[in-house]
Amino acid sequence: MEQKLQKSKVEDWFDNPKRILVGGLVVGIGGFLIYKLGNKVIKDINKNHTSSQADSNLDVQQAMLLRNAMNPSGISWMMSFDLTNNDAIFAIAKQIKNFDKVAKAYKKLYNDNLTSDLQSELTTEEYKKFLTLITASSSANATSTTSTIATYATKGQMIVAKKEVFMRSSADASYHDAFYESSSGNNIVGKAKAGDFIGYATGKQEFDAVNNVKFIQVGFVVVKDNLPSAFKDYAGKKFTFWVSSSSDYVDKFDFFKHMFDKYPALSTIVKYKKPLDFYDTGVTGFTRRLVVSIVNMQVLDERLQPIVRVEKQTLLGEYIGAIDSQKKKFIKFRTVDNTERWADASTIKIIER
Repeated sequence: MEQKLQKSKVEDWFDNPKRILVGGLVVGIGGFLIYKLGNKVIKDINKNHTSSQADSNLDVQQAMLLRNAMNPSGISWMMSFDLTNNDAIFAIAKQIKNFDKVAKAYKKLYNDNLTSDLQSELTTEEYKKFLTLITASSSANATSTTSTIATYATKGQMIVAKKEVFMRSSADASYHDAFYESSSGNNIVGKAKAGDFIGYATGKQEFDAVNNVKFIQVGFVVVKDNLPSAFKDYAGKKFTFWVSSSSDYVDKFDFFKHMFDKYPALSTIVKYKKPLDFYDTGVTGFTRRLVVSIVNMQVLDERLQPIVRVEKQTLLGEYIGAIDSQKKKFIKFRTVDNTERWADASTIKIIER
């Protein structure tokens, strides 16, 4: 009897749509409030944890200083009315070593997007200046061969796709080749598959602020002679593309040896694809004075800092010039991929050819 009574109550409940609607609303609203409360608790925990690192974490300090420069009143809704301290922003930019970490700290502290806030508070030219300053700062403060912010490439570096990446005619990542997009915005000229040699960095770079993508320009010229049939129609022609500079998508190499160690199949394709100025400079290979290592030694960058170790009897490149300090003499040379490097004069010899 009791079982039938319970069943009757359940049936009565489902027979009343209003009760179902109200019950559903209560459950839904309750769940939403719990989600919002939980989300707020998590954000508060992240904010408090990040704030507690302000004394010891430079990235957190810089995030706070940037916020203060844009929102000196400290009242978030007043940001658009506060007077932005551009000089302070540029001064901070000169000290930033890792913009991505600063942006993450900013997000945890204020639940806002640092890039969007900077774009709102600065003019286009001021924002470009900010990007230039942080790029220069990260390069000057880098402790390794690659910048901590960046993924921008130096002229002459060889660029290889780590995974499928779009090659574009302009530095704009808005179009994704999706079926629902209008073809009017299509700037995709090709796709490089994982392991493809894309070309040589030209040194030009752009930042797509709308899509938060850093781009580098990459190009090559197809050699004029001794081409396989697949390349003959392109003999002597130059090609340039814009690709994402993210280390998630591309690998960058200063030396062929390092590239071939990781991508041995590329040793054939680079015979036909050369830097854009390969013919402009008249260089068809090493000529005249060549720089060769005589011991196991370090190749130096433009700041005379070691970047890679090479073995004895390695052909480094073509001699350009030298500087002689009171303590040491340094030789400047151009590598086969047209990158300028330095070496301690005591570690190399120059041969005529």
